[in-house]
Amino acid sequence: MNIDGVFLHHLLHELKPNLEGYRINKVLSINETDFVFSLSNRKNLLISANNNSPHLRITKNEYIASKKTSLFYNQLKSKCENGIIHSLEQIENDRLVVFEIIHFDDLGYQEKNKLYFEIYGRNANLILTNAEEIIIEAQKRKLPNEEEKRIVVPKIKYQHLSLGKLNPFTQKGSLKQNNFEGVSNLTFTEMVYQDNQDIINQPTQPTIMETSQKSYFYCFPLEHLQAQKTFFPTLSEMLEFFYLNLKNLNNLNSEQTYLENYLKKEISKNKTKLAKQEKDYQEAIQNLEYEKTGNLLSAYLHQVKKGDMEITVDDFYLNGLPYTIKLDPLLSPTKNLENIFSKFKKAKRTIIHLKEQMERTKQDIEYYICLLEQLNLAKANDLREIYQELNLKKTVNNTKKDSKPNLTTYQDDDGNQILVGKNNIQNNYLTHKLAKKTDYFFHVQGSPGSHTILRNNNPSLKTIHLAAKIAAFYSKSRYSSNVAVDYTFVKNVKKVPNEKGSFVLYTNYKTVFVTPDGEELKSYLKN
Repeated sequence: MNIDGVFLHHLLHELKPNLEGYRINKVLSINETDFVFSLSNRKNLLISANNNSPHLRITKNEYIASKKTSLFYNQLKSKCENGIIHSLEQIENDRLVVFEIIHFDDLGYQEKNKLYFEIYGRNANLILTNAEEIIIEAQKRKLPNEEEKRIVVPKIKYQHLSLGKLNPFTQKGSLKQNNFEGVSNLTFTEMVYQDNQDIINQPTQPTIMETSQKSYFYCFPLEHLQAQKTFFPTLSEMLEFFYLNLKNLNNLNSEQTYLENYLKKEISKNKTKLAKQEKDYQEAIQNLEYEKTGNLLSAYLHQVKKGDMEITVDDFYLNGLPYTIKLDPLLSPTKNLENIFSKFKKAKRTIIHLKEQMERTKQDIEYYICLLEQLNLAKANDLREIYQELNLKKTVNNTKKDSKPNLTTYQDDDGNQILVGKNNIQNNYLTHKLAKKTDYFFHVQGSPGSHTILRNNNPSLKTIHLAAKIAAFYSKSRYSSNVAVDYTFVKNVKKVPNEKGSFVLYTNYKTVFVTPDGEELKSYLKN
């Protein structure tokens, strides 16, 4: 669902204390529609002009900056980076936010610029202007057409679209017809249901409402919806949960998107290859029948004459039933026999070869699926290492090949370290180089996941469960409950020889069942 003016009214009331008066230390471009402002109070503001989900929120999620640039992003960095957010306002009750940013140019002169965020669904846009509202640049330039009645290009004065409706926070209106600015049909239905326009003034109670057909969010519960309700402390936390967990909107940048598409293409290509290999394998299995054909022809070869196109013999494999053998009339009987046995021998060689090829292709599919899962957990350094492993075009800055991987570290209440590898380079380094033989190795049972090492040879049951939860969280099963996690000493873990990635075999293991909780694990995160 999209944000309406009432929701935006309450969201800005929540955001203002976290934004106004603070410096924008850095502007990051995630992709062409999504940007992150890193502020001097260590808060990160995500502004998404994505057509499907335009919104803004304080985010705790980490995003990887794109190396691609654009005219709009260049101007946004130039006019906003190191500037101070002087004010943040909503125009009437429209889905329109204006940031006023005080910035100092290279010579130290102060200038005021404005950033307009139009949260108009598929027409969402970000427009940067100077103090006189002359457009500097727009995320989406627009020329007049049947839908758009205005020009949005540089050097043109900015005009916002006014619908001339009532502001529900300052003007009373009839509940017989929705003539309110920024009031969605969903909100108006709630007004009618409660027969009260003033419900929009109630204190915020961020709520996600899940019906059998759809999930909704709003700044307070909508009683007319028969839904299961989940409440959140802030609107930003609710939006973060909604878009990351329910909508699975990960705001991938161009490098992540390129890598994701590459891996999906490799998986698809190898699945097609495997299907062809399996078809050829079945044909080779059928061609083993040539052994029987050759033996029968050998027994009756004295009856064959050159020029015969076939011969019918008694099948001594099936109680003497008639068996017809096709022949090449241009070949002698002996050559026909050699040709048939040659096909049988080829089928045997093909079966041996295809078994190896199919196993290798299956391993490649599993390898790329594993990398795709690792990509979902990747931060900037992890992404570079995946590019390095695949030896792809260096669209992100690669780390030096001899540098040590940047591992994620947790620490329990007793000071024991729990180390996590989130890609193959990190997994191999962690398990086969860094870990001691007496350390504990954890891995989710039968599922792609990270290698997790507990640096303690006599851990408590509580620490074992913590390490198991961490291993489960950094796996494909991180949103599951009752996840089976195996653990054993590192000395019992062996790398699978001649296989890509970080696949291992382990013995003498035990299994615990845990439910990963990202919020719980944050308190143990060391770096």
